[in-house]
Amino acid sequence: MPYNLPVEFSSYEKVIAVFLVVIIPPLVLSDAYVEYIAKQTMVNYSKIVLQVVLYIALIATTLLKLYQIKRNNLKPRQLYRILKLIDIFLISLLFSTLKYGMFFCFIAFVPIVSICITEGFRASMLYVLYAMVIQFLSTLLIPDIIGTEATLIKNLNFSRELFIITLYLVFIVLLKILAMHNDLHTLRELDNQKLLSELRREYEQLEQARNERHEQFEKLKEVNFQLEDMNKKLTASLAEFFTLQQISQSISSIFDMNELLQFVNDIIIGVMGVATSNIALYNSEGNRLKVQVTNINNARERALLTDNINSTALKECLDRGMTIIDNSVDPDKYPFTKGRNVRSLICVPLQVKSNGYGLILLEHNIPNAFDEDSVRLLEVITQHISIAIENAKLYEKLQEYANTDGLTQVYNRVFFQNRLREELNCAKQQGYEVSIIFFDIDDFKAYNDTYGHLFGDMILQAIALTVKESVRKDDVVARFGGEEFVILLPYTGKEMAYEKAEELRRKISELVICDKDNNVARAVSVSMGVSTFPTLAKNETELLNSADEALYIAKERGKNCVALAQPCTTEPWFKGV
Repeated sequence: MPYNLPVEFSSYEKVIAVFLVVIIPPLVLSDAYVEYIAKQTMVNYSKIVLQVVLYIALIATTLLKLYQIKRNNLKPRQLYRILKLIDIFLISLLFSTLKYGMFFCFIAFVPIVSICITEGFRASMLYVLYAMVIQFLSTLLIPDIIGTEATLIKNLNFSRELFIITLYLVFIVLLKILAMHNDLHTLRELDNQKLLSELRREYEQLEQARNERHEQFEKLKEVNFQLEDMNKKLTASLAEFFTLQQISQSISSIFDMNELLQFVNDIIIGVMGVATSNIALYNSEGNRLKVQVTNINNARERALLTDNINSTALKECLDRGMTIIDNSVDPDKYPFTKGRNVRSLICVPLQVKSNGYGLILLEHNIPNAFDEDSVRLLEVITQHISIAIENAKLYEKLQEYANTDGLTQVYNRVFFQNRLREELNCAKQQGYEVSIIFFDIDDFKAYNDTYGHLFGDMILQAIALTVKESVRKDDVVARFGGEEFVILLPYTGKEMAYEKAEELRRKISELVICDKDNNVARAVSVSMGVSTFPTLAKNETELLNSADEALYIAKERGKNCVALAQPCTTEPWFKGV
C-alpha cells in the first residue's frame, strides 16, 4: 500500500524547502564577507567548492523529496526518513564550514519540524539526537579538512559543547511546544472531521429523506394523475350514462317518426359536438337511402348530401353492418363531402334484429375529430335509436290499424272527424275553403240481398280503391258507416268540389265488379252531396249536415248524380264533438 501523506504535510515541506534554499546562500556569503573583513585573509577555494557541493546536494535532495511528495510516491515510509536524515546531514556539514556557523547551527533542526508535526515529539527526538551527533562530529572534523578553525567559542569564553547543548535544549523545548500545539490542532482537526463526518452523515440522511420524499411525491403525483384520469373517465361515463338515460326516457315517449328523428339528431349534435349530423333511412322498397333529418341549412350542400347519400362507401357500411370512422376524409371516396370542408366523419348503421333501417352520419370540419370513445358512445346511442325507430314504426302501424277501416283500407269515421276538425281550425286561421263530399252506393242493400255480403264487400273495396287513386295526396277518404263514404278536400271551393264529385261519380259508374269466380258482374252507381266551408256552412256541424242533405237531394233526383248543398237552415242531424 502506498504511504499517503496529508495535504498539510506537503505545504510544510514546501515552506521548509523554500526557507532552506533561500536562507543558506545569504548566510554563507555574509560569513565569508565577515571573515574577510575581520582577518583580511585570502579566499579559501576548497571551502567554497565544498559549500557549493553541499548546497547543490541539498537542493537536489529537496527537489527529489518534493517530487515524490507530489506524486504521492514516498513508499515505503523509510524513503521519507532517509531523505530527512540526508537533509540534516548536509545542513550540518554546510554550516560546519562557516567561520561563524555556530550561530546558525539551529537551522539544521528545521527539517525536524515536519517530523515533529507528522510523527510526534518522541519520533522527532531521534532526529534531534542524530543532528547533535552530526554537528558535533562536523565541528571537529570539517575545520581541519578545509584548513580553518572555529574561534567563536574561544572568543565567547565558554565551551563549544555547552553552547551546542544549550541550543539543542532550546530547540527541544520549542519542538515540545510545537508538538503540543500540533496535538491540540490535531485534536481539533479530529473533532472537526468528526463533526464534519456527522454533518455529512446527517446531510446524507437529509438527502436520503429528501429523495424518499421526492419519490413519494412523484408516486403521489402519479397516483393523482391516475385518479384524475379515472375521475375524468368516471365523469365521462356518468355523463354518457345520464345522456343515454335521457335519450332512453325521451325516445320511449316519442312515437311520431319525424319528431323522433329530429329529437335524436339534436341530442347527437349536443352530445358529440359535431358540425353536422344526418340520419338517413331506407325507402319503402328498402333499396335506397333517403335523408330524413339533417342540420345542414345550405341548400346546395343539402342537395349534395341528398343526391350522394347512396355512395358506395356508405352502402358497404350498411351491407357489412360495420361502423366507418375516417379522420382524413377523401372527397373522391365520399362524393357527398365535395366542397363542404368535411375533414372527419363517422357512419354507424341503424339495425334491429339484423334488419337495416338506415344510418347515422356525423361530420366534422377538423381532422382527427373522432376516436374509439366517440365510436363506442355513438354505437350505444344508435342501439337505443334503432329500438326507438322500431317502436315508432310499430306505433305507426297500430295507429294505422286504429285509424283505418279494415275492409276498405281507407280512414275510419273517428280519424275523419278529428282530421276535419283540425283542417277547419287551420282554414279559419289562414282563410281558405274546405269542401267535403258525402256519397253512398245506390241500392247497396239489393246487392247484399241478391249476391251476398261477400259480393257487397267487394263492391265497397272496389269503390274505395277507385276513389283513393283519384284524389290528391292531402285529400282524406274515409268510410263513414255502412255503404257511406266521405271525402275531405282542403283548399277546394264548391265549384271545384262539385267537378271532382262528378269525376268520381263517372269513374265509379264505369266500374264492372265481378266475384272471384267471375260468375257475377255488375255495374254500380253512387249518389253524392257536396258542401263547402265557409261558403255553404259556418262550422263543422253545418258542413256535415249540409253535405248529407245534398246527398238526399241527389237520391231524390233519381240517384247516380251529384247535388250541391244549400246554406244550412235546418236542425243538424249530426252532433259534432
